[in-house]
This record gives sequence, structure tokens and C-alpha cells, in this order.
Amino acid sequence: MKVQEMTGMNYELTEEQVSIRENFKKFCDNEIKVNADALDREDQQVSMKILKENIRKLADLGYLGMGHEEAYGGTDQDLTSQAIAGEEVARACASTFLSVGASCGLFGVPLRMFGSDAQKAKYLPGIIKGELIGSFGLTEPEAGSDAASMRTTAVKKGDSWILNGTKTFITNGPIADVCLVMAYNDKEAGPAAGVTAFLVDKESPGFSVGKSFDKLGFKGSPTSEIVLEDCEVSDDAVLGEIGRGFIQAMQTLEFGRIGMATVSLGIAVACMQEAAKYASERKAFGRLINRYQEISFKLADMMIMTDISRLLIYRACWAKETGDPESAVLASCAKLFASESATQISSWALQVHGGYGYIKEFPIERLYRDAKLGEIGEGTSEIQRVLIAKDVLSKYAD
Repeated sequence: MKVQEMTGMNYELTEEQVSIRENFKKFCDNEIKVNADALDREDQQVSMKILKENIRKLADLGYLGMGHEEAYGGTDQDLTSQAIAGEEVARACASTFLSVGASCGLFGVPLRMFGSDAQKAKYLPGIIKGELIGSFGLTEPEAGSDAASMRTTAVKKGDSWILNGTKTFITNGPIADVCLVMAYNDKEAGPAAGVTAFLVDKESPGFSVGKSFDKLGFKGSPTSEIVLEDCEVSDDAVLGEIGRGFIQAMQTLEFGRIGMATVSLGIAVACMQEAAKYASERKAFGRLINRYQEISFKLADMMIMTDISRLLIYRACWAKETGDPESAVLASCAKLFASESATQISSWALQVHGGYGYIKEFPIERLYRDAKLGEIGEGTSEIQRVLIAKDVLSKYAD
């Protein structure tokens, strides 16, 4: 990926990044945002049709290939540029952002980092064009925050592997063509040396889509269980080195946390814009409610919190691009602050709307429901605080 040259401290976006922001804002307002409510409310058959159309539109715009190599149809953009574009996608439709991110990010990024040339050639062009949809299988019914306690197993059998287990909360599960599955090939070796990652096509014998979930938010992004019952895959399905799957997953989640911070920022910005618009139109006691300090101070705090979130995201992107050893903790900081800010901002924005914020006629109702996932997905707020506290103690404790 491209890394911008930087001398001293410079917060100004490049001309290319400004163009990306403007182009994506216009496109997402015209093509993605207009369908966000329908994607949230319609039955699964209709919403999945809308989602796939959104994915193809964003593919045509080049969004799905921003983080991938030109050899496979990508444009190899830096992480900050990806975050700039991603904020606009998330602001327009968080569900679309989540499904796209699971496909070209959680699935595509480890494929880029650890995949063979043959594996990349098989999957990446389709992922980038929106013709294939990927998913990421780490979480299990009894292994969420404690991902190392997964029970899915992989047993070698000749030139094949037999996988058994259940993955849950899998974004894109019902529509994915391929899933990156983590499984123990050697339980005694522990997660650091005994977990392997496998690229499992949906047509693989023994692979099936399990229970789909009716969620509070992000309803337009389908989530389900993935069930592996004596699921047989070839040696060619192993991603990277045998026994390194858990390490690969943790490295992938650094990118995932930046992504979750970005979708939280997009939701927060959308909430702020909706609140400012409503407060500039609604009157109470003879004047616009934006003239009341109780309302205007909420808007001011929204602005401060979204700006801080954005700066933390850009800093985490820069650290990851430049190989800064602080990149992991900075990704956690960005994810934690942006997600909790989005939850608070969505609550304030709904309060600004009063009773109208509580009905589906106004977008804030959907945004309020969507915001909460940021504090749970890609590592809960509690887990982020554990990681950040460990970093602080390693630096400053005697």
C-alpha cells in the first residue's frame, strides 16, 4: 500500500484524498443513502437484493479494491484514504459498510497478507468486483471475547482436512461465497501455534449456513451461524502457515478495529447532521430549538467527539501503514473512543428529535440502533480497555 511522505506534523489531506472524500460523498448520498431505510426494513429477500446492488455499485466505484493490489484489480490506496471513503459509505448506510468490510476487509486483508499467488488469483478479483462475497469465521457460540477457547477442529486426512465446529455472528454468513475459518489443528500447541486458517467455499461438502439472527441494528447486513460437519477441504485451502491462523486473525483484527471505528464515526456524523437539521427546523416556545443552549451544547459536543474520533482513526491508519509498533494499541484507542462516542451521539441526537426520534419515520431511529454494535464488534469496549491498560502498564509501571 502507498504511504504518503510526511515531514513534520501535517493535518492537511492530499488533493487525491480531498477528491476521494468529495466523490464518495456525492456518490453515497445519491446511490447508497437513498436505500438505507429500505435495506433496514424490508424482508430478507428484498434487502439482500438491495445489499448486493450496493456492493456492485461500490465495486464499480473502486471502493472494494482500495486496499488491494493492482494485479488483482485493486487500486492499492493507503489506509487513511480508505478511512476517508469508508466514513462516507458508513454515513450513508452502516449495513452496507459492514458487509463490504467483512468481504474485502476481514476476508480480503488476510488473503492479501498471507495468501499464495494462486489463492489471491482465485478469490481477490471476484471480491474486488463484487462478484464474490467473503466472510470471516472466528467467533463461536462459547468463544467470543475469549476467541482462543474455540472448539472448531481441523484433522489432517491424506491430502485433505476435515473441519468440524460451529461459527457464530458471521457477517455475510447467509450470502457469502467463501468463509475464512479458524480451527484448531493441534489443541495442545495452544492458539499461538495450534490454530490454522482455511479458505472454505460454500460448496464444500459438509459446509452449511446455520441460524440467521434477527438483530437490533445493522439489519441490512445479514448475520448467521456457519456449521461445519465433517467439512472436507484440500491442502490448497490452508491460508499461510499451518498453526499460524490465530496470529493471522489477531493481525487482521487490527484492521478490523480501524474499520469498526470508521463505521462508528460514519454513524456519529450522520446522527450529528440529522440532529442539526431537525434542530434548525423544529420550533418550541416560539423559536427554533437550536437557539436553546440545551440543544446547541449537544451539537457542539457532537462536533468535538466526531473530530477526535476521526483524528484517532487517521493516527491509527498512519501507524499501521508505517509499521509503528504502537499501531495495535492505537487501533484499540480509535475503536474504543469512536464506538462509545457514536453511542452517546446517537442518544443525544434522538433526544434532540424528541418523540419523533422514537419512530421509524426519521432516520435517527435506525442510526440509534446501529450505533451500539460498535461497542461489541471486533472486540468489546471492555476488551479494548484491557489491551490499552496492558500497554500503559508495560510503559509506565515500575
